[in-house]
Amino acid sequence: MFAVSSSPRRASYSLLLALAVAALVGLAGCGGDKEVDPYVYTTLERVMAGDTLSTGFLFEIDAPQLDYAKGDVGIVRKGNQMHFMVGPDIENNYASYAGSKLGVQKRFDNNNTTTHLFLMRTRSGEIITPVDSVQTYVLPDIKTLSSDEMETPGAPLPELDWQRASRIQEFLPENEGDALLKVQSIVENFVYMPRHDLSEEQQANPTVNDYSWYAVFPKSTFRIVDLEVGAGYILELLKARNLPLVGSFSLASFEDNRTERRKTYGDLGHVCGTMKINWFRFANAYVEGMN
Repeated sequence: MFAVSSSPRRASYSLLLALAVAALVGLAGCGGDKEVDPYVYTTLERVMAGDTLSTGFLFEIDAPQLDYAKGDVGIVRKGNQMHFMVGPDIENNYASYAGSKLGVQKRFDNNNTTTHLFLMRTRSGEIITPVDSVQTYVLPDIKTLSSDEMETPGAPLPELDWQRASRIQEFLPENEGDALLKVQSIVENFVYMPRHDLSEEQQANPTVNDYSWYAVFPKSTFRIVDLEVGAGYILELLKARNLPLVGSFSLASFEDNRTERRKTYGDLGHVCGTMKINWFRFANAYVEGMN
């Protein structure tokens, strides 16, 4: 009788013990660490305005439409705002991200002052795909103009004539060592090509370092020197859009030998000296022109 009556009690005890263990395991699971996605979903506008906080400045945004892309750098236009995005060969790869959500890091420094988005991953549904990192890249340096820079006087640089040396010299410092004169003007025609002063051997096989930008006016041409490396990106954009170069310029040197100025170099015409771009405008931004 004893053996028969104790069997249900043992079964009941075993069941209670199993339930208790399961409850403890469940409680332990609830108290464990849950992996949290560090990317905070928001809009591109809020990211760039700084309205949304995220540890490590990691955000997830809907893939925006690119206004322009070259190499690893793309431009997103939102209203009158211009934002830069960096990703591996974004020029050719970005089309494959259409409809995806992009994991980006907001970065504040790349040896310049231009805030930008660095592409880290893409997400389509629940599938997350890491994006190869871009080790080195160059961005235009966006600047804020001082009141003095904004009030730089205008000058008709396009009217300079290789035959009128005195007129060109009016835009050069009076004495050697003086600061360059700054004037606002417009350059309708600017080109990137091998330098005019290369040897025949160099002209036959020019390297990247043999190329230069030129400001080409109807009766004179000036080679652009000391160009800020990121500014070339925006010059290429302006050229692709057939837009003029508008900004502040300084003549840096002048070829005072009339015989040399008389020479012509194909589409460049008469090269009369060198000039620097202090800054120029694109959209609602001002781009640093000089190193």
